[in-house]
Amino acid sequence: MSFSHLETGDPILVAAPAGPFKKDLFLQGIKNLEKIGFQPKYRKDIASQKKFLAGTDQRRSQEIIDTLTDRSSRVLLFARGGYGCQRIVENLPPKISPKLLIGSSDLTVLLNVVWQKYHIPSLYGPMVAPHFRDEKNAKILKKVLTDPHYFSKQKLKAKKIIRPGKAKGTIVGGCLSLVISTLKTPWEIDTDDKILLLEDTHEAPYKVDRMLTQLLQSGKLSRVKALVLGTFRLKETSFPKEIRDVVEERLKNFSKPVLWGIPFGHCPHPLYVPIGLTGEVSEGQLKILDNILI
Repeated sequence: MSFSHLETGDPILVAAPAGPFKKDLFLQGIKNLEKIGFQPKYRKDIASQKKFLAGTDQRRSQEIIDTLTDRSSRVLLFARGGYGCQRIVENLPPKISPKLLIGSSDLTVLLNVVWQKYHIPSLYGPMVAPHFRDEKNAKILKKVLTDPHYFSKQKLKAKKIIRPGKAKGTIVGGCLSLVISTLKTPWEIDTDDKILLLEDTHEAPYKVDRMLTQLLQSGKLSRVKALVLGTFRLKETSFPKEIRDVVEERLKNFSKPVLWGIPFGHCPHPLYVPIGLTGEVSEGQLKILDNILI
């Protein structure tokens, strides 16, 4: 499935199905979305907070149902990640109005469920409060949404080839800890014949080792076509050597291609990687073979 590219003045929906956020950062992101020519639309209660959630499960569930079924916009952005999507994915409607979802972190669960349940692709990428408050990220978003050829220009090049090889498959995945959280649930991620994206933030090396071990022992890596690793932020380092060492040691007997260090995920200026489109791993790059915009 491909989406029609946006024009100046088009509406963009914004939802907060996960954690709370700083309202001033959110509003700066909204302001920048308006400056690049779009019309962001969101609920008046989007800044609600209930402990570590952006309001009650009922509020967030209804918001995500309303935005997914809304026919007025072809794009849905998210205020922030954090935690909360997994509490409400069971409430998704039987059918939705196809639209391009863009998010990351806790949105891993929602993006992969939308692909598996509705067969609608999305983009693993920036969000309103943490990213679009930076005008540079907002300007890149405009290119992403208005230029059908953007992904032929964006280079998803790895810092290191941990295991060489060439592979082609549908791209899935996202934040490692959220991928793990889906195991043995009704929305367990399907990794068979897939290129699996993995990234995370502020997870100690032993925790990354434990999660990779769980993926290996659960069989989720036995039929993947390739692994593509993004940022694994520790303090101010996006690609820490201590995490790379864990990946290299834990996957030393892994036979498929492994790329390390593509700047997507938890970083100031994350690149966009599609979920649900066909990609190819070769020569240290992830190449996108399908068009998400026409």
